[in-house]
Amino acid sequence: MNTYYYILLTVFAVLVYMIYVDKNVADYIVILTKLLKINIERFFWMVKYHPNNFITTWIQNQKYDKIAKELEKEFNQKENSL
Repeated sequence: MNTYYYILLTVFAVLVYMIYVDKNVADYIVILTKLLKINIERFFWMVKYHPNNFITTWIQNQKYDKIAKELEKEFNQKENSL
């Protein structure tokens, strides 16, 4: 288990040294983290709004059924009042 921590320490030490020596490495790491965040967001958006996603389709169908029933009830009430 200590080997794992030594490897992590070595990787981060090399990164810190590279950032200290060259400012462009720090900028590159910042850009990579932003790109990672954007890709994760893009993935969740694709899962959430993809038309073949059965969960979101089911939720939307439930909402549309509820609206249709409310409109039908309202239409019948207006029709009966005439």
